[in-house]
Amino acid sequence: MIGAPGPRPVPSGLGARIIGFLTVALVPLGLVAYWQTAQLESETRARSQLSVTGVTENSASLERRSILRALGAAQAIGSTGSIVAADVETCNRYLMDFRESSATYTYVGVLMQSGAVKCGSSRQSARVEDFPALLEAIKHPRPSVIRVDNPSISPEPVLVVSEPFQVNGVHQGHVAISIPVRHVRPENRPPSEFTDLITFNRMGQILTTENGYEQALRHLPIDAGLDDLSGAAEHSFLAMSADGEERIFALAPIVPDLVWALSAWPEDSSAATTLGTSGFTRSLPLVMWAASIIVAYLAVNRLVIRHIRTLRHQMRSFARDRRVPAQSASGDMALELRDMENDFLRMADSIMQDEAQLENALREKTILLKEVHHRVKNNLQLISSIMNMQIRQSANAETKVVLQRLQERIRGLATIHRNLYQTGDLGHVNAADLLGDLIGQMSIVSGKSSTPIEVTKSLEPIEVYPDQAMPISLLTAEALTNAGKYMGPDPDGVCRLHIALHHEDDQAVILEISNSTGDSPIFEDATRSGLGNRLIQAFSTQLGGTLHQGAEGDRYKVTVLFHLSDFKPEVVDY
Repeated sequence: MIGAPGPRPVPSGLGARIIGFLTVALVPLGLVAYWQTAQLESETRARSQLSVTGVTENSASLERRSILRALGAAQAIGSTGSIVAADVETCNRYLMDFRESSATYTYVGVLMQSGAVKCGSSRQSARVEDFPALLEAIKHPRPSVIRVDNPSISPEPVLVVSEPFQVNGVHQGHVAISIPVRHVRPENRPPSEFTDLITFNRMGQILTTENGYEQALRHLPIDAGLDDLSGAAEHSFLAMSADGEERIFALAPIVPDLVWALSAWPEDSSAATTLGTSGFTRSLPLVMWAASIIVAYLAVNRLVIRHIRTLRHQMRSFARDRRVPAQSASGDMALELRDMENDFLRMADSIMQDEAQLENALREKTILLKEVHHRVKNNLQLISSIMNMQIRQSANAETKVVLQRLQERIRGLATIHRNLYQTGDLGHVNAADLLGDLIGQMSIVSGKSSTPIEVTKSLEPIEVYPDQAMPISLLTAEALTNAGKYMGPDPDGVCRLHIALHHEDDQAVILEISNSTGDSPIFEDATRSGLGNRLIQAFSTQLGGTLHQGAEGDRYKVTVLFHLSDFKPEVVDY
């Protein structure tokens, strides 16, 4: 049907195609943007990592300075053979003088590898065996920093910094210097965003904290122990702390291979850019792609698709109702679309004018054809009337019969023309109506004979072209005339005549005329010759049908099987 929408898969729409083309076009840009974003994120991460580790290292500068000074002093004492190799009294006196010269240190001693104290800066005896960590550290020829919370000499927690010394190239022990923790950790540290700052040694022992030992344990990461973090290079990472909060941790070595500083930062601090920026930055190319697609689709929909849909609606309305639509009043329509709409409106107006002219010409042609058929019918009826006058004046019975048969043929033609000018469609004739009228006006069925005649009809409404209506009606008229001439009554004294017209299939049609035969002795010979029989055969050939006629029991049947044909215009040879 004109104007009916056909199946339209979604991908074939203009909007879907634009989205597809833009997607393909933006893929290279998206890859470049993703690569640049990844590079920017990596660079930002590196800078942020340097930032938080730098802040951590800078915040632990006092711890680093204190430990390095103590290591330097212990190394200087250990490298002085006159001190560590001297007698105990001389060594004690020297170490006492050294401790008194520095208010930072609480104890300086020479600890032998066996764990014995050779000499020290205090007259009170130090017991190394009470501190397993320190006892283990002096066995190895490497520096160490150990926290002692309950020292036997100092009244407060201290950091014991030890440096190995050798005599004649053989490791003998350590020079140990204890520093009060309160001197190592500054009391007025500059404000910072981190929650806590912890320093620890290579064994994972906490040396100093910002908020106390118990609070420091709550701020440590639960997935990584301090002994695991010792020895690692500076870096930052995101982890869950022991108190159940997500935090950012920054690790920085303050004394290489000896002491490290670990700072804990809130997740919402500025340090969160270290690990927290990947979610948005990595999705930024996708967001840009989606924004580009949405903006492009909205722009195309507003500037093109919306107006095309309006134009399509106008075209469908015109095809369905044949009304010229009003011009769209949209002011933002593109010039090309406006020209297209104007062309359509002009075309629709032109089509309406052409159709009006064609309808007028068709109406005039129909009137003229009806008038022609009406006049032909009148002329044929006039001829029939003249022949009727001639029949009444004729004295020869045979002449009357011949004229009557000819008159019936003329009446049949007049009936066809009458049906043509009475029907609404001049190109088709209802064969059932045509044969019904023809049968009604035949003298053989008019009841003028003294013998009763019973006529039955079984006519389907079949539309035929006039080119087939003529031979059908004429063939029927000849068959009825022959039947009336040779029919005989049944045993009950009634002559029976049956006319049938029905479809055999879609295009095949069967016309059948049957009559009772009675005991007519001339019937069988009469059907084999004569003008009527020859006319029946001629009309059957004109129909392009197959003719079967003959006696079947007490009936004589004339059957014609033909196919409905389309209109075939006459070919004129010039």
